[in-house]
Amino acid sequence: MIEADIESGNLAHGYLLAGTNSIGKSTVAKKMAGILQCDNDFCHECPTCAQVRNGSHIDTIEINDDGSSIKIDQVRKLIERLSMSRQSKYRIVLIQTIERMTIEAANSFLKILEEPPTHTIFLMTTDNIRALLPTVTSRVRIVKFQSVSVGFLKEKLAKLYPDSEEEVIEHVSLLSLGKTGKAVHLMENPDSLAAYMKTYRDVQLFLERENMTDRFVYVEELVAEPDRIESFLDILTHVLRTKLLEGSMGKRKCVNTISKIGETAMLLRKNVNARLALENLMLSL
Repeated sequence: MIEADIESGNLAHGYLLAGTNSIGKSTVAKKMAGILQCDNDFCHECPTCAQVRNGSHIDTIEINDDGSSIKIDQVRKLIERLSMSRQSKYRIVLIQTIERMTIEAANSFLKILEEPPTHTIFLMTTDNIRALLPTVTSRVRIVKFQSVSVGFLKEKLAKLYPDSEEEVIEHVSLLSLGKTGKAVHLMENPDSLAAYMKTYRDVQLFLERENMTDRFVYVEELVAEPDRIESFLDILTHVLRTKLLEGSMGKRKCVNTISKIGETAMLLRKNVNARLALENLMLSL
């Protein structure tokens, strides 16, 4: 859809890139911004391309996901900036994980989304489209991102990293859960891959033991190192899906728990108490 819109010049004023985290939505949004702002066919070499790439382009506004909610003051500043004259062909607004907006901020944002200034394009990403107001989703073109297959990832990673060991590519393809962004990150960060593998072994171990004390101790470890939580939820999802396919765990229990993991991830993005959310998840395993 995006490529066709750019080629035809039939651009919408708003695009919502929807799909699970680490699947490449923000990368595509940034690339689209570069294509639209560059006057030389997205050459990657001109000052404009460099500015978009490093986040300093005057008419490309970014609200990146820093883990906190997007508050109404940020939206008001955005609206004020959009009222100023632009120096480029387009004024582009990149908003990561738009479901982080508070209700108050979302209602304020809706006004500018309904009647944007001319040549203004909003490129937004969401990990959970169900968390958005229908009034927002009805005013944009939705582009859905899907996870890719293990086979596809193995093929692509083998081409991108021809010097890597086959076993490493195999592990990364399985553990990245079809997320291309996650796969590239793991390939390029050996320490992250090692930590991911350890978490994978930990999850398998406490699922086998079914000891609630061990699980609650593990929650304490995660709370002490919050950067590990997202990987833990991803790997737990992967392990449960594998058990579901193998038939080694009841189908209903697997499906319910996977759904619970999604709910937990959403609660954590809303800054709910991490210990409480993870302990409730452990009780459902």
